[in-house]
Amino acid sequence: MSEPDLEQLDNSPEIATSEITLKGLFRKHRGKMFLTYSLFNIENLLRLAQPAALGWAINDLLNDRWLGVWILVAQHLSHMLIGTVRKMYDTRAFTSIYSELATDVITRQKARDEEVSRIAARSAMSREYVDFFERYVPMIIRSSYSVIGAMVMLGLYDPWLIAYCGGLIVPAMILNRWYSRKTLMLSTGLHDQLEHEIAIIKDGEEKDVREHFDQAASWRIRLSDAEAANFGLMELFILGVIIACLIRFCSHGTPEAGDIFAVFRYVLMFMMGMDSLPRLVEQMSRLKDIGQRTGSTKRGGPGRRQRV
Repeated sequence: MSEPDLEQLDNSPEIATSEITLKGLFRKHRGKMFLTYSLFNIENLLRLAQPAALGWAINDLLNDRWLGVWILVAQHLSHMLIGTVRKMYDTRAFTSIYSELATDVITRQKARDEEVSRIAARSAMSREYVDFFERYVPMIIRSSYSVIGAMVMLGLYDPWLIAYCGGLIVPAMILNRWYSRKTLMLSTGLHDQLEHEIAIIKDGEEKDVREHFDQAASWRIRLSDAEAANFGLMELFILGVIIACLIRFCSHGTPEAGDIFAVFRYVLMFMMGMDSLPRLVEQMSRLKDIGQRTGSTKRGGPGRRQRV
């Protein structure tokens, strides 16, 4: 984003709330975020080791050995401990960040004499920025481990599996490029509608209130339909990759049962990482519109929100 940071606008009340940027928010709270993301990286390294540990345990048990079982126990307990501590800290850190951000947004919007309904809507929308760091940055990290980490681990079992999984990246890029454009347009329409919600509830008649909520529902349905279409098309490609990987690994040599299980789990891990891309694309489109919206003076009136 091109908007200036929070720190650069502390003495500039005439400038809009475009200071709400991902970069600015991260810089201001980098200490808290660094700690939680460090814990999350350790948690994901331990998660990445789980299929290999499970495969090891299966192979050892089939051969009357117990080392693999103890390694699996150590991996699971370590993952559980780090995950528990990280989740408890996350809630405390991001709740504090949002309280400060919402206060700043409301103060700056009031200084610009914005309507109360717009201030309330934009204050609620600002939560999307905190959600990005609390939910979607961890999703990006987790997806990176799932996609890149799983491909590295698959390469240890059979280098050809990397090529098979990598073939999914091209259709994923094409589909998500279309999805990004679609969700930006639909999110803009939904946010236009929501900015008028409090005013309609306060002053509108029953017909106006019903029309508002019907139109908001229509935008949400269209967003859901776009997500469903993207999901359905991606699943067709995913199914082909899963079958190809299993046929490749099981038909070459005599792999052990635990290795087959581990490969299957890593392929599924890779696919789950790819499945998270549409949600990231949608969230980035929403943040783009919110950033433009909170940084504007006056945006589309009632006429614009009639386009459903």
